[in-house]
Amino acid sequence: MPATRAALVGALALAAAALTATFGGLVTLDTATREWLIGRRSPDLTAVMIALSTIGSSVVLVPLALGVAVWLGVGRHRREASLVVGTTLGAWLLGPLLKHAVERARPEDAHLVLVNSWAYPSGHSLTSTAVLGVLSVVVSIRLTARTARLATVAAGVILVVLVGISRIYLGVHWPTDVLAGWLIGAGWLAGCLLVYEALERRRLVGE
Repeated sequence: MPATRAALVGALALAAAALTATFGGLVTLDTATREWLIGRRSPDLTAVMIALSTIGSSVVLVPLALGVAVWLGVGRHRREASLVVGTTLGAWLLGPLLKHAVERARPEDAHLVLVNSWAYPSGHSLTSTAVLGVLSVVVSIRLTARTARLATVAAGVILVVLVGISRIYLGVHWPTDVLAGWLIGAGWLAGCLLVYEALERRRLVGE
């Protein structure tokens, strides 16, 4: 498992790096996908997409994760609380750092929500992938039924995908911004889980 997790972290990092190096050549695909989604706008769907975008924002996810961490800490699950805090705060900081490093401009038109930062990677996609991912892990390990664990993880994945789509639909991101956010968020999550599992193995050996 550790070797598999490490390989996954490396693969995600390489994929994100490759996308970062080549997104300039994907303008046609970016534009076509964005225009297709924007062409499907309707008042009801826009309301749903704004709600999804809000759910996937740091304003919602960071306090949610910290609240879960406090609950875990009170319940004497301090190591899991540290995992949630570390994964969340790392993702929250990583997004702005990468945005300033790449400095990709957002699409210029058809914005349905206000934005004031660089486009790449999508902070909503990155943060929701990492935070909802770690929360799904924390919840699923407390479930005994396999179907319940799979349903928890599936629900987290679906919500992450919908958050990313909402950012394109609302006109504030290119599809490759969202894809990069997913890749980087998944890589950060996998890395945090790798470290957590290594520390747990060391603790068990020490006991």
